[in-house]
Amino acid sequence: MKALAGIALVAGVLAVAGCHRAEGGSTASAPAKAQPGMDALAAVPLGDVIGGQAPAVAASANPYAGHPEAVAEGKALFVRMNCAGCHGYKAEGGMGPALKDGYWRYGGAPVSIFKSIYEGRPQGMPAWNPALPPDDIWKVVAYIESLGGSYPAGGLPASVQGDTPKTAYPPEVQRVLPANAKQPKEAANSATTSPPEARPDAGGKP
Repeated sequence: MKALAGIALVAGVLAVAGCHRAEGGSTASAPAKAQPGMDALAAVPLGDVIGGQAPAVAASANPYAGHPEAVAEGKALFVRMNCAGCHGYKAEGGMGPALKDGYWRYGGAPVSIFKSIYEGRPQGMPAWNPALPPDDIWKVVAYIESLGGSYPAGGLPASVQGDTPKTAYPPEVQRVLPANAKQPKEAANSATTSPPEARPDAGGKP
C-alpha cells in the first residue's frame, strides 16, 4: 500500500512538472518585445534593396537581445545543435564562416541572422525550421549578437555588403560597423598594381 502511495506521489510530481515545462526546451522568461511575424520576415530580402526601402520589419530588434539568460541558452543551443562544429566553438570560423568579425555574406542584422538560421543558406547552412522553434532561434541570435560582430537592428544596408576583407565600403556604411569590428582595408588603388603579364598565345598583349 505504501509503495503504491509513493508511486502515485512521484507520478503526481512529474505530472505537475510536465505542465510547467516550456516548449522547445526553452526556459528563459518571455521576451520584452514581441517577435516579428514569420510572414513579414519572409519579405525581408537577402541583398540590397533598390532605393534603400527595405520592409520595416527588417529593422526589428531581437526580442531576446541583452537578456543574459536567453544569451546563455542561445550559447548552449549553439553547442548542442552543432553550430559550433562548423562555425567554431568560439564562433571564429571553421568549415562555416566566423560570426564575430563583422563580415556577413547574407546580412548581419538580427532579422538577417534569424532568417539565415531559420531558412538555411547555400554552401552548407541547413534550415533549422522546424527543428528549432522561433523562440530558440532568436536565443541563438542573441548569443551571436553578444559576440560583437553583428550589426544593429537598423543596420540592414550595411550588413549585406558582403564578407570579403578588401571591400571598399562607402562612408555611410563605415559608420554603422560594429564598434569592435576591424574596418576592412580599401581595395588597392589600380594605379599601384602591376599590369597583367602578356599571354604568349595572345599576340604579346595582355
